[in-house]
Parts: sequence; C-alpha cells; structure tokens
Amino acid sequence: MSETMKSLEEELKPTKPVWREWIESLLVIGIIAIVIRSFIIAPFVIPSSSMVSTLEVGDYLFVSRYNYGLRIPLTDIQFFASKAQRGDVVVFDYPEDRSKDYIKRIVGVEGDVIEYKANSLYVNGEKMKLTPDGMHTYVMGDQSMDVAPQYIENILGVEHKVLRKDYSIRDGKWTVPEGHYFMLGDNRNNSRDSRFWGFVPQEYLVGKAVVVWWSWNAASSSVRWNRLGLLLH
Repeated sequence: MSETMKSLEEELKPTKPVWREWIESLLVIGIIAIVIRSFIIAPFVIPSSSMVSTLEVGDYLFVSRYNYGLRIPLTDIQFFASKAQRGDVVVFDYPEDRSKDYIKRIVGVEGDVIEYKANSLYVNGEKMKLTPDGMHTYVMGDQSMDVAPQYIENILGVEHKVLRKDYSIRDGKWTVPEGHYFMLGDNRNNSRDSRFWGFVPQEYLVGKAVVVWWSWNAASSSVRWNRLGLLLH
C-alpha cells in the first residue's frame, strides 16, 4: 500500500471513540441548559390558588431571569441590578424558607405606604379602584373547587384581575423600606403574602413571570387551551 493511501486512511479514522463524542455533546448541552436556566429563562409551575385568576393551579410559566439583574446561583450577588415595578408578577425566594420559590404581585416599592383594610388596598393613602367583573370558579391546590367575586383592580395605572370575598384575612399598615418590595396574591382571601411575612429584598428576586406555555386542569384532567401563550401583566 502506498504511503499516500496509508496517510488517507489515517485521516479518515475517527480521532476519538463515539461514546466519548456523545458524552462531550451531552456535557455541552447540559452546560448550555444550566446557563439558560440560571441567567435567561426558567420554567415554573403554579401549585396553589393564591394568584387566581391571573394564574391558575396547573399553569406552567416561563420566568425571565434577567429583568431585575443577573444573580449568581446560590448567592445574593447581583450584577446589573434593576428595580422591579408595581404590578409586576414576580418569582422570588420565600423569606421564611429560601429553598422555596413563591410567586406574587408587587403592590409596593421602596418608600410606599401600603395599607390593607376592609379588604381594600391603599397605596400612599389612595384606595385602589376595583371594578366588579362577575364571579370566578377555580381549582384550589387540593383539587377542590371554590368560587369568588372577581374584580379589575387598578394599581396606579396597572390593571389586573383579583378575587375578593366580603371579609379580610389580614389588615395592617406597612412602610416599604429601601431595597424591598411588598407582595400580595391576586386571590386576596386565599394568599399568604407580605401581610403575613413582611417585605422581600431586591436580592431575593428570581425573575419576572412572562408567559403561560402550558396549563393542565388536574380536577378535570384536561388542557386549558385558552391559556396557552397567555402573556402576563
């Protein structure tokens, strides 16, 4: 066999075993997935009814992780930190157990005076307008059903739906400290939120909920097709 043919055969031989190429490819894919999930976008599923009717039990969300800055995983170190706004639907570290993620709506930013009384929200002394919007039947976290009056709430220009019954589960008045936020669930009579456990610091913010990409109603074993692609605000 000529030297030329030998040289050609050597060039055509694989430089590494196939199994090694597979492992390296999977490692690269895994690293890319970790980077995307840690710094760009992450999935989140709604386990409770505290944000009904904005979010239903069984909604699957994409959460943007860069809106409020980039946080190094497992630390409180943030780069390019950016303030959240009133009305944002936010995923954050639960202040009483940071291993858990919670999702609520920001109703108060630093310096705001938040008051909740007679089942109504006041921001800086102004009562937030509520417009009746019928009744809403929904699935609770234990798959039982509930129904409550629905309203359109306007938080200083940000409109969204809330559920509110004719009683209040926790009243009070709070001044939001610098670098913190006051969170409420949209299902006001079925939400454990800042009325109970206080403020959320900036560095606890995980990301902003942006879209529902899947929604499963376990109570009826059916897909909520009308919620797929729902943009959140």
